[in-house]
Amino acid sequence: MDLNMYNCNSSNHSYRQKSVSALWLFVITLFCVSACADNGSQIQSQTEQQKPNIILVMTDDQGYGDMARNENPAIQTPNMSQLAEQSVRFTNFHMDPTCSPSRSALLTGKYSMKAGVWHTIMGRSLLPTENQTLPEKLKEAGYTTAMFGKWHLGDNYPFRPEDQGFDESLIFGGGGVGQTPDYWGNKQFDDTYFHNGKPIVFDEYSTKVWFDGAIDFIKENKDKPFFAYISTNAPHSPHRAPDNYVQHYRDQGLPEKMALYYAMITYLDDELGRLRETLKEQGIEENTLLIFTTDNGSGFKSMTMDEIAKLKERPEFANWNYNAGMRGYKASVYDGGHRDPLYISWPAGHLKSKDVNQLTAHFDLMPTLLDVAGIDAPADLDGTSLLPVLKSEQTLQDRHLVVTNQRVDIPSKDRPAVVMTNRWRYVLHGEENKTELFDMQADPGQQQDVKQAHPDVVAQLQQDYDKWWNEVSAKGFPRQRIIVGSKHENPSRLTAMDWMEAQSTDDVPWFPGFQRPQDEYHVPSWLGREEQYGELPWYLTVAKAGDYKISLYVHDKIASYPVKRVYALLDVNGKTQVVKVNKNANGADFNIHLEAGDLRLKGWFADDQNGDLKPLPAFYAYVERL
Repeated sequence: MDLNMYNCNSSNHSYRQKSVSALWLFVITLFCVSACADNGSQIQSQTEQQKPNIILVMTDDQGYGDMARNENPAIQTPNMSQLAEQSVRFTNFHMDPTCSPSRSALLTGKYSMKAGVWHTIMGRSLLPTENQTLPEKLKEAGYTTAMFGKWHLGDNYPFRPEDQGFDESLIFGGGGVGQTPDYWGNKQFDDTYFHNGKPIVFDEYSTKVWFDGAIDFIKENKDKPFFAYISTNAPHSPHRAPDNYVQHYRDQGLPEKMALYYAMITYLDDELGRLRETLKEQGIEENTLLIFTTDNGSGFKSMTMDEIAKLKERPEFANWNYNAGMRGYKASVYDGGHRDPLYISWPAGHLKSKDVNQLTAHFDLMPTLLDVAGIDAPADLDGTSLLPVLKSEQTLQDRHLVVTNQRVDIPSKDRPAVVMTNRWRYVLHGEENKTELFDMQADPGQQQDVKQAHPDVVAQLQQDYDKWWNEVSAKGFPRQRIIVGSKHENPSRLTAMDWMEAQSTDDVPWFPGFQRPQDEYHVPSWLGREEQYGELPWYLTVAKAGDYKISLYVHDKIASYPVKRVYALLDVNGKTQVVKVNKNANGADFNIHLEAGDLRLKGWFADDQNGDLKPLPAFYAYVERL
């Protein structure tokens, strides 16, 4: 369009002509402004669409060797194998040796000790809110975020997924389906899970529930950048799967315990395939960055060497390199406890299928994904972006990384740890006052201690460990506090999983066990052993002063099991109140005024008012501001 035709410069034009010309000029200007605005909106929309969708799939307790691709002919995982073949494969990738620490490092880009998480219970799995999380940073850049499955970084405000950057969440409570914080009675089939904090009944196997939720989320958000975190409970114990999957492995002649474990993984593999088909059907496979990894070493460690050797006598299993030839399992600081697969696929990113053998870790994922999305990473991260390695043959600088297994209330430098380089593993056994050095190039199975031959290497790695410890312990180890009485969560349901001040992991009743003990594989349940535990406190912060109702239960409120004690006792900051328990009641209520501020609270039941006769802890407490 030639705008000069509307240019009115002649002084001979009439007032009417000037008015008409002015009107036309206004219309054209408005049109141009509108067109420019639309064009700007389209450019912005196109820019947002250029950001890849991100899907992170992380399984629970599946080891490096628990998939067919990694020298395991006994298990069927075709979709994991196919994804691996189409991905950049990190073969020297490491997590923490257990669940919550790995998750905290992955979502904060920091060592788990710096992030403030080093155990799975005792309130030491609560992710401090001063951390900037991956979903929080992605939301700043326009991503819609959601997670499905295992959170295990806090079940109360302000530690829940919805408090830490996720727009949507569909989760179970605690670290495994059926654990103390989970919905009472969950067994992985036809359970009740928490969707955005609200209990919802599902009529499917747990693994399918997580992928169903993720697929629905993907379909609803396919036209804008999204981050979907699918963190399965499988194959964490107790090992349960649909019977047709289990029967497949029974028919192969595998032991029942292995059949159950492998069935969980094969079902999960099928769901991974369904997820990838969905991406194709929705037309978003090209610009979706898909990550597959696991959270620690294999949780399946019940096979004896004799049993393994007997299986390998069969021709089809002769080449089975059990546990990928690694020493150690979940919770170990040998590689078998923390080396995990990491596959990254992104067709639009033009990533070439290749193996990357350089030392990498969980905390590298956050800076990598922020780099991919064009977001500046926080300055305090321990991880480094892997994008240059993904995009080219560039290598990382040689690095020294540390993995530790604390699992205590107050971390100690004398707990098990390993200092890693591309070549070396310096293993510290802590309280045993024993160290080992392994040359991973010559001895990937970590069988030959060579520290006597390399004293200079030992000295350097010990120095690295000392420096690392000073850094991660610099701020001390403050306990996190659940906030009660706020608008974000009221009432608050407290569980014994978050008891503080425990001297040992065994002091915390983390798994009830909703089937007969003989049906549970290596899972110590507390149902029927309640009297073996002593009451321990919750650490709370009262958000607002006021009148509160505090309800105590041995079993969860919905269980309706009679307490069978005469009195209930509530200790608030060292002051104890007593009420009589109604006959056949499953709990007891206390009405109390609380001031705003920090609170130490514990409760129990007994047959005398002093609380000494047949004491029985309250494993659950509901705190409600009235």
